[in-house]
Amino acid sequence: MARLSLVLAPLFLSLWLLLLPRGPGLVLPVQAPPAPLEEVYARAHPAAVAVEGEAGARGSGFFLQSAQGPLVLTAYHVVAEGGRLFVRTARGERKEARLLGYLEPLDLALLRTEAEAPLALEPELDRPLRPGEELLAIGNARGEFISPRFGRLVRSGVEVSPFLPSSLLETTLPLAPGDSGGPVLDAYGRVVGVAVAIGVTEEGFRSYATPLVGRREELGRLERGERVSWPYLGLRGPRALTPDLAQELGLPPGGVLVGQVVPGGAAHRAGLRGLEAGGVPDVILEVDGLPVNTFEELLRAVRRKQVGEEVELLVRRGEEVFRVRVGLQPFPGRP
Repeated sequence: MARLSLVLAPLFLSLWLLLLPRGPGLVLPVQAPPAPLEEVYARAHPAAVAVEGEAGARGSGFFLQSAQGPLVLTAYHVVAEGGRLFVRTARGERKEARLLGYLEPLDLALLRTEAEAPLALEPELDRPLRPGEELLAIGNARGEFISPRFGRLVRSGVEVSPFLPSSLLETTLPLAPGDSGGPVLDAYGRVVGVAVAIGVTEEGFRSYATPLVGRREELGRLERGERVSWPYLGLRGPRALTPDLAQELGLPPGGVLVGQVVPGGAAHRAGLRGLEAGGVPDVILEVDGLPVNTFEELLRAVRRKQVGEEVELLVRRGEEVFRVRVGLQPFPGRP
């Protein structure tokens, strides 16, 4: 009987909803059935753009509907190196663009441009995505201007690498360099994510997108011109102090070896010493009490903080072990 109840419960709930009086206080959700993805592409592709620098193409983007009118959303890493930016629209118009705001931890950036928007796409901010559902990406890889890529959602909330945003969408979309920043749409024609990365897993080729579902507040911050960078420790070339490397350097194994301290950076101001400076290099053993033995662990621990905050490092320098507080900075040269 319990099993029968489980089967009938959804049917009963649906019937109950249909029988409710449709007064002004009740709005039933109505959503058109999804169109084939080819139709979605035909309707949506005028909103896609190529994002270019003075030296040529950098990636993709798209006009997004906002309270300020159409703005161009793209991946932050597409525009992170700075310099003059341009967008090329589906109509062939090429106009200069200005960086309005960015959220580097999400790899999202918003641009303002004088280029006319043939169409602005709407983000999907509420509907949870289902594994297996069909997706469409539009991008500019392989020398193809504003071209479609078809695939499916594998899973949501994926942690790929500390070098990438967290909680990504993992898909089978056949993306390539040049597609970064382009829209990922569902079968209803709404933008569910922004393409940011590709990779190969044990299951085969995968591509990844920053999801827009649940990101209403973050999109608002971009529109207000907020600029948020990853926190940066000011080190180059830190690496795990493996037993072999430790033996070569005559040091005890374990921790993360400081390769080079960036002049004027956070670690430099805190007095850390790197291998390239000569003498005994520093080895980072802990960040805020958490042991670190690889560069990835160090990066993940630092990125729990924000620019302007401090981390406490446990450092070994020869026979001496000491603690030092380091104020985190944005990556040098960020626009």
